[in-house]
Parts: sequence; structure tokens; C-alpha cells
Amino acid sequence: MKWRLLDFLYPAICELCRKRLDHGRALCRSCANNLPRISEPFCKNCGEEFDGNLEEDFNCQNCLNLTHDFKFARAPLRGLENSFRLVHTLKYHRRFFVAADLAAFLQEAWEEDPRFREFEENCLIIPVPLYWRRQQWRHGNQAHELARELAALIEQPLSPALKRVRSTQTQTRLSRKERLSNLRGAFVIRKSQAKRLRGANVILIDDVFTTGATAHECTRILRHQGRVAKVAILTLVRG
Repeated sequence: MKWRLLDFLYPAICELCRKRLDHGRALCRSCANNLPRISEPFCKNCGEEFDGNLEEDFNCQNCLNLTHDFKFARAPLRGLENSFRLVHTLKYHRRFFVAADLAAFLQEAWEEDPRFREFEENCLIIPVPLYWRRQQWRHGNQAHELARELAALIEQPLSPALKRVRSTQTQTRLSRKERLSNLRGAFVIRKSQAKRLRGANVILIDDVFTTGATAHECTRILRHQGRVAKVAILTLVRG
């Protein structure tokens, strides 16, 4: 009755089409179903989707001559307009309640990709952290909100194991090499989480995977300082 009263006073509206919704939702079923999913064929390393019929052992141009510390990266949504609109809403408009609906797409990837099965035992869900000043300005961290909702959906523990200790310039216009240099020394392991990390299978959560520089640096710290067993990357959108 409480939810129905709130819906009557403050009706929920779909973030994309602006239609009125039932309580507890941020997207209507039509908009959620029509968001562009990533499907085969896609790169088994970075998650980039490719058009056409490709051989099973095709070479991804994004991964040529690159070595990833993480096992693989996966995203459920393609980097098109509506996907980025939702990321922008979550990230810059401080509408963190949207994360509950968006985490359902992460759950789709978790359930559909068999590679995640080897992460189910001794699993930790870890969000990519923001520098404290940026998090304060945004009133929160979008990766943490997504990770928290996903952890509840798949019944795996959440850990704030990573801390960002250095502010970095925006990475939008930087090359992958410049991004890696920009991020060097930006992350550390929280001392309170160090014991918990040893031997864990980590799912690192972020909103967008573009060049993989952030994922690479976080994985490097988790593996070499945190002594985790392995890391997979799960993001909402493949940019």
C-alpha cells in the first residue's frame, strides 16, 4: 500500500520513453527488451562484438599485441545511444535507483556466459572505485551501485577492496597507452580487505569498457598486490 501511494503521488516514468511505470522500476519492459544486446560473434578477450559470420579462431584487431591480466571482459549491452543515455543518467544525473534495473543486464551476461561458472566459488564482486573528490561531487559511484545490485541478484559477496588514491585527468580523448600511463599508481588495495582477497575469484564491475586500460590496471593491482586467483571484467556497456 505504501508503494502504491507513492506511485500515485510521484508516478514512476521510464528513463527512455517517459511512459508511466509500475512501482519499483526505471525502464518499461519494451525499452528494456529493445536495448541492443551483444551477441555472437564477439571477442573472447575484450568482448567487442563483430558483424557477419566469422571463424571461431578469428583475430580481434583490438587485442593484437596486447596482454591482458584479466581472464576476459564481458558486457551485455552494445555502445549505442540508448545504452549510453542510461549510463549518463546513472553517472551524472545522480539517479542511482536506475542501477537496480541496469544490474539485471549484468545478471543476464553472468547467467548466459558459461565462463563465469568457474568464478562462482570463492567469488568477490568488486567495483572500480572513484577518487574521493569525484565521488563526492557525483554523490556516489556508479560502479559501486551496479556492483551492489548485482551482488544481491546473484547472491555473491561485495567487497570495496580497491581504493583510488590519485585523481587522474579524464580519459575520453586519450589513447590506450596514454590511459595506462595516466592510471599508473592510481589504485591500491584496502588493508581491511587484503586477507579476504587472497585466492579469490574476482568479478570487477564498471559501467563502460572502452580500451580496457582501467580494467587492466585494477586487475594488475588485484593480482600482484591482492594475490587474487583470477579476474573477469563485467561492465554494462562495451564502448
